[in-house]
Amino acid sequence: MAPNPKESIVNASVPSAGRIYDYLLGGHHNFEVDRMTAEHMVQMLPFLPKALRLQRWCLQDIAVELTQKRGFDVIIDFASGLPTQDHIHHVVPEGTMVIYSDYDPVVVEYAREILDDTSHVRYFEADARRPEELLNHPEVLELIGDKRDVGLVYWGVGGFISDDDLAHASQTLHDWAGPGASWVFNAQAADADANNPVTAKIHAIYEKAGTPLYGRSIDRTLELMQPWRPDKPGFISLFDWHGMPAELMGDVDRRVLGKGGAGYGGYFIP
Repeated sequence: MAPNPKESIVNASVPSAGRIYDYLLGGHHNFEVDRMTAEHMVQMLPFLPKALRLQRWCLQDIAVELTQKRGFDVIIDFASGLPTQDHIHHVVPEGTMVIYSDYDPVVVEYAREILDDTSHVRYFEADARRPEELLNHPEVLELIGDKRDVGLVYWGVGGFISDDDLAHASQTLHDWAGPGASWVFNAQAADADANNPVTAKIHAIYEKAGTPLYGRSIDRTLELMQPWRPDKPGFISLFDWHGMPAELMGDVDRRVLGKGGAGYGGYFIP
């Protein structure tokens, strides 16, 4: 049985998906077991660090789009992980409230230490599979009042949410959000080769870390995200999103990660 993910973050003998992510982004909040696991994954998938960095670059694009172009002054980010390495709050203009969250209480504690007294950022313990935990949190409601036209972000987490949980999250967000809200979503490994042996090995690593991966097509993702509607142009490859050549990936990378590399991203409206 896979370990409880809430235990793995403090267990230096078990790799943590969040700490692996931090290490591959060049962070320092990780253990030796995470670094060894990450390097093993990179041997199988040389493009993996670039894929994660591409996700983070696009997350910065999102911060600019939501605030400077779409006019939101509140961004609510789910499954944020550690707020290091150029996260949303580094990019948004002054006066923007950024609300981060993670289901792991130790990640939340680390994150609050990292953020220290950053005035425009708050970090809460909440599960992206049950967004009502964060949206109805008394302190969140105190921060945003009755504002519901906000930017909602699920980035780098879609592959860790089951079909049932994604359908629940979609409906919950839609019921809560205002008519002018926007939901940004990252669909991962949408066109990956599920039968590739390297895919099975990568899935086994995340299973051991307590965070199983879920693969689904773009069509299935769109179905589960209803009643949200894709804003133009809908899902696009993160290569196209950030203007990078897909040729950076090798054949194995493409089979396991899919042609989108770091996945596909899109804006959705109620």
